[in-house]
Amino acid sequence: MALQYLKDTDQSTPEIEMKAMQYVNVGYQRILTFECESGGFNWWEGDNPGNPILTALAIMMLKDTQKVYDAVDEAVITRARDYLERLQKGDGSWGEDRHLHAGNENLGAGTLRSTCYITWGLVEGGYGDRGSVKKALKYIEKGVKKEEDLYTLGLCANALAVAGRKGGALDSALKTIRKAGIEDGDTLHWEQTGHTLVYSAGKAAHVEISALMALAYIHSGRNQADVPAIVNYLAASKDPSGNWGYNTQASVLALKTFLAAATLEGGDTQADVSVLLNGEELEAQHFDNFNRDVVWQVEVPSSLLKNRNVLTLDYQGRGNLGYQVVSTHFVPWRKEEKPAEALTIDVKYDRRNVKVDETVQVKAVLKKNDPDAAGMVLVSLGLPPGFDVMTEDLELLKKQGAISLYEVTGRQLIVYLDDLVHGEPHVVEYRLKARYPVKAQTGDSEVRMYYQSDLKATQSGQLVHAD
Repeated sequence: MALQYLKDTDQSTPEIEMKAMQYVNVGYQRILTFECESGGFNWWEGDNPGNPILTALAIMMLKDTQKVYDAVDEAVITRARDYLERLQKGDGSWGEDRHLHAGNENLGAGTLRSTCYITWGLVEGGYGDRGSVKKALKYIEKGVKKEEDLYTLGLCANALAVAGRKGGALDSALKTIRKAGIEDGDTLHWEQTGHTLVYSAGKAAHVEISALMALAYIHSGRNQADVPAIVNYLAASKDPSGNWGYNTQASVLALKTFLAAATLEGGDTQADVSVLLNGEELEAQHFDNFNRDVVWQVEVPSSLLKNRNVLTLDYQGRGNLGYQVVSTHFVPWRKEEKPAEALTIDVKYDRRNVKVDETVQVKAVLKKNDPDAAGMVLVSLGLPPGFDVMTEDLELLKKQGAISLYEVTGRQLIVYLDDLVHGEPHVVEYRLKARYPVKAQTGDSEVRMYYQSDLKATQSGQLVHAD
């Protein structure tokens, strides 16, 4: 999507494209490893028969990739389509899927969400004229009349709009959506009270649903005057590093919105912008149609800061330019004011000095202290170089239901848990076997909520010695 945006806005260069294509090639090959024997796609490599939501997502992803990468195999997309059509019910819908991880995609909201998203994916894949899609659209049009959840209505509106439907159900959905919009200055957004398709809540859900509404407006050709205000909200919702760190889907939908909104841009940009600190100009820049999407970064030297400071952006001219102000500061630590942590992690080794071929017992104690945090938990446990993980211990934990899945990488053991019981310690124990004589430092260990990545706790690495 980033490469497509650069191409669409005439900002791409041969050097950027070469680097981007390397990433696209590696990413595309990686995505193919998640295809199942059934033709569907699933969360983990080797899983079967597949997951309908992820299969629709894969179709969208592969079709987007085709726009910049000629090597995408159309047969993969066709197999995914066939898999989805085999699962479609007689009334045109797709139901909930309840194997590992899949329950998070519907959350008791019925089949309408699944049907809308899968239909959207099939239309984006170029299958809008097939009988399966036409049947699904009829199901969606009936469901919209009784639907009250805004997020689901956003999915319905996108499915209907990309399929070229007019009036009726689409008008009804867009009317309800617009009434629920929250205007604040030059921004417009929506807030989701429940969870989204991928179990997001809070800020991540607000970004997702607002991007969905912008895409519905763009795809339908309706209320397009509101799109710049939604884009303003999405731009203002970025984290200090310029991303949407809440979850992947928030970033994907925001980027989709920016790509789509770029096609609506009109008018001319001719503007001079100055950055002033306490009335003194730091830097100035002229913007026109050529460089209006180029990032211009101005750093404020700490040596110029006073006790009270006024930062001014002086804009003279025409055009719509976005900006972001990022600041950092330090607060004296007061132990008694330490806030309660949503999660805690305590990793202990039963000994720090072993002989080669001996084992070390590792005990990781995890605890969730926030009753409102819910959903899958991701645990990353640092591994010392020169030691092997005794995977039979983890297989036993998996069999007992203490963990859902695990992966061993070069320097980390990654453990997935369905959830943690509030207030109760959860223990993950395993052994490490010394393979070489080495004095090794592990990486940090971390526990975080999978769908609320800002809720996390970290513990520093530890030293282990084998001789």
